[in-house]
Amino acid sequence: MNNTIVALSTARGRAAIAVVRMSGDSAIDIAKKFFEPFPTQPNMLKVGTLHTQYFDEHAMCVYFVAPHSYTGENTVEFHCHGGTAVAQAVIEQCLKCGAVMAQNGEFSKRAFINGKQNLTNAEGIIEMIDAETASAAKAGANLLENKLGKMIVSLQNNLLDIVSACEVALDYPEEDLELPTVKSAQNDLNNISQKLSELISTATLGKIAKYGIDVAIVGKPNVGKSSLLNALLGCDRAIVSDIQGTTRDTLCESVNYRDIRFNFIDTAGLRNAADAIEAEGVARARRAADNADVVLHVTDDPTDRSVYPTIRPQVRIYNKSDLFDSEPCCVDSLVVSAKYGDVEVIKQTLYEMFSANEIETSDLLITNERHLDCLKRAKAQLQQAIADCQNTTLDIVTNSIKKAWAILGEITGTCAQEDIIDRIYSKFCLGK
Repeated sequence: MNNTIVALSTARGRAAIAVVRMSGDSAIDIAKKFFEPFPTQPNMLKVGTLHTQYFDEHAMCVYFVAPHSYTGENTVEFHCHGGTAVAQAVIEQCLKCGAVMAQNGEFSKRAFINGKQNLTNAEGIIEMIDAETASAAKAGANLLENKLGKMIVSLQNNLLDIVSACEVALDYPEEDLELPTVKSAQNDLNNISQKLSELISTATLGKIAKYGIDVAIVGKPNVGKSSLLNALLGCDRAIVSDIQGTTRDTLCESVNYRDIRFNFIDTAGLRNAADAIEAEGVARARRAADNADVVLHVTDDPTDRSVYPTIRPQVRIYNKSDLFDSEPCCVDSLVVSAKYGDVEVIKQTLYEMFSANEIETSDLLITNERHLDCLKRAKAQLQQAIADCQNTTLDIVTNSIKKAWAILGEITGTCAQEDIIDRIYSKFCLGK
């Protein structure tokens, strides 16, 4: 950990500025070798000249003294002109003077090791970087602000209180102390288990906030599925033709609606295939429907009352309403005209179907599969402890409680194995 690392912290390519970051015991000493005049105090940008082996760069420099930095180490940042050549020359100068190239996520990993962040903070950074909608960014920001981490620590402390009280009761039975009973321990565990259940229940909305809603558009050939996709996207993305079987494969495109991303999947028309290629297209259409969050079953026949065979939620769409002599009447159906772009009602219906409005008001959502897995495993251990309260002694009960405590610690990193930590930070870009 004594190595001083360096990397480009901004995106590669042409830009107004580029930021090169160094972190480690020698960061300040290295920077003084080629930047002048070096700043006289930390935390303030200083304009000066950065000498590289190729040219002198008019740049700015700022340094942070450990532990008051992102990584908790001495840190230096150079703010220079953007572009590949300038940033690379600055990095090469740092390497020449004693720094080494950072690995993916190494700055943030050092911040974790030095107690400047926990794993939920780190994963919040990743989610904010990857966010494509405001709802996804909000979920990432909540992780970054340690809202989940604080809740997990609170639950762990509650579990420790139960364990410590139980162990006192076991070790000092002769003392005149107010000690827990099996019944009181069971009640406390039920309360904590309920809180875990509430967190777990937010995962459905969390998935929507992070990834959006997968919507498969299915139906017979020439009912206007591709036209519907184009209307939903607001552009001509799919080929539209009167010839049956034009769509042979699935086509997925996304559009944002009220800060929620809809992933619409156009599929091949469902019929007895005329050849092997079309048969594969039909098979892929059915797989898309099976894997989607919701199915739009499209028909252009106002008398059609058929239902697509799926366990997924579905909405029947009567398309080509401009050609209908009379309005179809069927519960849970929508009547639209893709030709005239009359499709906003579909987005609004899907939005309401998945209660997406609750994302805007939710303070904390579980968006990370690792967190969800830990919460489920911890709850299983608590359920085991609650069951043990019925037919065993406190010493047996505490074993499951301790396991639940350790599993919750995997979320924040207090009990995480090194390979889990490495896997998380490897997802970061080079200079983060």
